[in-house]
Amino acid sequence: MIIDSSIYEQVFMQSRIPQIIFEDGFHHIIINKAFYEFLGYTKEEWQELSIKDISHPDDYELDLDLFHEMVTGQRQYYQMEKRYFHKSGEVVWGSLNVSFINDPTQKQQCFLAQVLDITEQKNLEKFLSKKEQKYRLLAENSSDVINLHSMNGNFVYISPSIKQILGYDPEELIDKTPYTIIHPEDISEVKKKHSEVLTNTDPVLTTYRARKKDGMYIWIESNMRSVLNEQTGESEGIISVSRDIGKRLETDNLLRKSDKLAVVGQLAAAVAHEIRNPLTSVKGFMQLFSNTKECNEDFIKIVLDELDRVEAIISEFLTMSRPHQDKFELIKVDELLRQVIQLSQTQALLINKEINYTVITEIPVINGDANSLKQVFINIIQNALDALDEKGSVTVELSASESTLFIHIIDNGCGIPEERLTNIGEPFYSTKEKGTGLGLMTSFKIIENHKGKLKIESTVGEGTRVSISLPL
Repeated sequence: MIIDSSIYEQVFMQSRIPQIIFEDGFHHIIINKAFYEFLGYTKEEWQELSIKDISHPDDYELDLDLFHEMVTGQRQYYQMEKRYFHKSGEVVWGSLNVSFINDPTQKQQCFLAQVLDITEQKNLEKFLSKKEQKYRLLAENSSDVINLHSMNGNFVYISPSIKQILGYDPEELIDKTPYTIIHPEDISEVKKKHSEVLTNTDPVLTTYRARKKDGMYIWIESNMRSVLNEQTGESEGIISVSRDIGKRLETDNLLRKSDKLAVVGQLAAAVAHEIRNPLTSVKGFMQLFSNTKECNEDFIKIVLDELDRVEAIISEFLTMSRPHQDKFELIKVDELLRQVIQLSQTQALLINKEINYTVITEIPVINGDANSLKQVFINIIQNALDALDEKGSVTVELSASESTLFIHIIDNGCGIPEERLTNIGEPFYSTKEKGTGLGLMTSFKIIENHKGKLKIESTVGEGTRVSISLPL
């Protein structure tokens, strides 16, 4: 008997680590319960098997070679990862450790083989390896540049497509900071985005100019996201996907120019149409004066009115087309509206009309251009006054939610037919007899520049409601 101590034998047999004790030549094998369970065999079934039967052929030869080196004194122990055949037919992995048992009472050399089940670990490694291969395949064949950055921003991995976009081989930039190839004027903004992405789980988008290997700069768009540690949830680095947006910017620029030309063409046609009507009247009366040699005061008044009409159209057109740089600052809309209403109240009283002003909730300040918003309020309130009958009134309501400011300007005038509502805001389309429509067009543009919305609702015979919403 190899083990003559009942205590040691009991420890060996009850150990949860699969173990075998054997003599040189694999004779007198003693196997513990954990080893049987590792491979799924019973003690009786094992009697018909050998070590070779349960060993994967690709690993069995290496196992024999290492064992031979130990027997011949070339090593004291050996360790290897070895595949075994489970009773079910599946392959299981074990970390095999083989060592001498130093027992001077034994005539034959004895060996202890311990096997740690690493099947789950190997399956995970295989899964991760396939996953890595898939993502590497995607990264290396993507037209976008996919980068991994360390916490300080240095390149850890760069996909091969950087060669096509910037002309660099990935190895030229690995372990270097991207700020060496970013345009000096853009570095500050990119660093700001770099800090933002490390403290935020949401993706961060930024655009900047990057220097190609030939020295030229091109516009790049990068979508960055923090790489989080699965256990701690803390950032371990940054992954970015970058692309050349030069062609897109050129296309956007062409579209903007095209839009401007379309608007200019639309306005030019409208201006020509609007001016031609009063000029036709002026021309007719001038021809009449020429033929009769008489100057009728009523005719002269009509001519002057028509010329005033031409002047008003041109003035509004110039006002709308004149470049204006919004000056955004913190403003109190309730005070701004109060000022506008005081100005409009005088005119309202002259025509026996009334303007009511109600502030429903506490109103926070907003970021906006006071003069531009004042222009919008004056224009809409004036339109409301013009729409009133003899006993009409205008109500201005101001309120706010957590994220939005609301202004409602309501009149109980004649209202606007539904079929005409869709055209409101277009140049030279007006519901008023002598209106140009440019005032509302400008108002829509101003509210849009403030990231807000302007909505007009109306019912014939009941009145009109203009709703403006502005972000806080």
